[in-house]
Amino acid sequence: MHRLALLLPFLLGAIAPQSAAAQSATPSIVRYHFGDNPAWANPNFDDSGWPTAQEGRWLKPAFDSDGFVWVRTPAPVRIDTSEPLALRISSLSRAWTSDEVFVNGVRIGSFGKLPPGPFVPALPLENVFEIPSGLTHPGTVAQIALRIWYPPFARRPGGQEASEGADADLSSGGPTAIEAMKKQPGGFDAASFAFDQSRTLHAEDATAREQARLRNVLPATLNGLMLLIGVAILLVARSGRSVELYLYGAMIATFPWITLYFECIDARLLTLSEPNSVWLQVVSQLPAMIITIEFIWRLNGFRDVWLKRLTYASMALFNIGVLIAFTPTGSSALVAFALVGYRVSLQAFDVLTILANLYVICFRRQRRLIAFAMILVPVASLSEGFRNTSQSADLFDMAFFLAGFFLTAILAYQAWKEWRAREELRSEFDAAREVQERLVPPAMDIPGFTIQSEYRPAKDVGGDFFFVRAGHNGAYQDNRDLAGGAFVVVGDVSGKGLRAALTVSAIMGALRTMPDLEPSRILTALNRGLIGQLGGGFVTCCAFTISSDGLAVIANAGHLQPYCNGKELKLDCGLPLGILPEAQFIETRVRLAPTDRLTITTDGIIEARNPTSGELFGFERTAAISTQSAKEIAHAAQTFGQ
Repeated sequence: MHRLALLLPFLLGAIAPQSAAAQSATPSIVRYHFGDNPAWANPNFDDSGWPTAQEGRWLKPAFDSDGFVWVRTPAPVRIDTSEPLALRISSLSRAWTSDEVFVNGVRIGSFGKLPPGPFVPALPLENVFEIPSGLTHPGTVAQIALRIWYPPFARRPGGQEASEGADADLSSGGPTAIEAMKKQPGGFDAASFAFDQSRTLHAEDATAREQARLRNVLPATLNGLMLLIGVAILLVARSGRSVELYLYGAMIATFPWITLYFECIDARLLTLSEPNSVWLQVVSQLPAMIITIEFIWRLNGFRDVWLKRLTYASMALFNIGVLIAFTPTGSSALVAFALVGYRVSLQAFDVLTILANLYVICFRRQRRLIAFAMILVPVASLSEGFRNTSQSADLFDMAFFLAGFFLTAILAYQAWKEWRAREELRSEFDAAREVQERLVPPAMDIPGFTIQSEYRPAKDVGGDFFFVRAGHNGAYQDNRDLAGGAFVVVGDVSGKGLRAALTVSAIMGALRTMPDLEPSRILTALNRGLIGQLGGGFVTCCAFTISSDGLAVIANAGHLQPYCNGKELKLDCGLPLGILPEAQFIETRVRLAPTDRLTITTDGIIEARNPTSGELFGFERTAAISTQSAKEIAHAAQTFGQ
């Protein structure tokens, strides 16, 4: 996420050992000069007045200069071959320059394009230049000249006067010059030059390219796998609509982007100019930085808005600073400010995210492992910024992968725990369903009545219930004409799942022990028992008795109206149970003929919804099929969309 800010020091550290080896193989004097003059390519040009590059290293041009440096050095030509020759240049910072190469005054090639219209490649793609036939001769010394242009971000801080003073110190030679060079951190460059057989150099160059690809196969594969895991988690989160899972998936999916991008660059799979490379890097790292902030704050429930805004501000300043610092081709005060500002804002972003995660580690135990994973990247980024070594860059890449790996492992562990919990909960639900099936058994015929019932909970356990039993002669003290026949209660508890099922259990227990009373008194007794027990919910209920001579007495507490022979009965309807303790329930009397069919349902039939059109099954369809059997009615609703 923060790689660009520190890629230059990474390259300096990574290639420096090669430069040291090259210097030992190139003892020739190397001289350099700031500015630009085509005459300096002439092999007969007298460069004795130019500063000498101590240990083969020359100062980069000052920030406010035109960015040009000429480097000249003699190099011996092999005498043991008659095959075509080529020149290989191993340069410390060729990833940050464009240059032209001259041998004995003849231009033999270039790397990128020089101003006007400069093109600075993101990484060197060609280090071997063919030598035209007859340009050099075996056993002679060829004069090599490099015309180098440094973009503003690759130049040395300070003005031209500082450069001239540093030149004087370095040209003095000896230990004093070496110490002066060490006081210019990141302000020098170096190269090694070697003539060899063309096919040998091209074979070595091809081998180096292949090695670059091979060393990126494993990390690219691992990061690609991490990306696929993140995408899979996002798809699962989309189906489950889990915000926390969305955050995990987004974090794991965006972490590999920036590392995959740099692996493609390092493997020479992308040929980009430095400005285009910077834009793509910002595009790659910005999602990960945004998700990092949202992940930390939302997952941990942080409510400090100002600290979050400060983190967002540092992120924005970093990315804007990178674009301003690395894309212009001319120096300016804004570019100079951006070159310092993007580093400071990056460090601020790292420190803020580290502090947020440290707070979690110290005070929120349940999120410690996640905070530990999230803290790896900013810690590695700070390490890379302060140490400026290739080892810190390797640590940075490793931190990205480990953070994604740990997040994936933590998520997998949580998923396993949730799976175990679901399995245990499944066992509990199965047991609850068995209990509910015993509490609400299928209705049986009683003398004088044919009774059909169908009970299908929408989930493992439901909130619907019915209770049927035969009436007892002489049991009704106030209404002797209701003795005998059938006593029926049908109801629906608001909500679903175990809470509703537990309420059903309490209601069924009360009905089993309740004496034969009028329907209104049954509802009154249930209402009083349910007051304050439903947590804001309610129960709709319809109770009725039918005597042996066909007299039906019905009381309704907010439930759906019954159907008689396909037509809805018009009953007085009271409030659902559990809302008001003083609720009153009015009874309605209906005379039924011996062949009449009385049907009562819960809202699962009416509210069955077509998954395609979203249309409800509705009252009209329910009334139309109310004369069918209970099983056929339930099947019709399920087929429609319940």
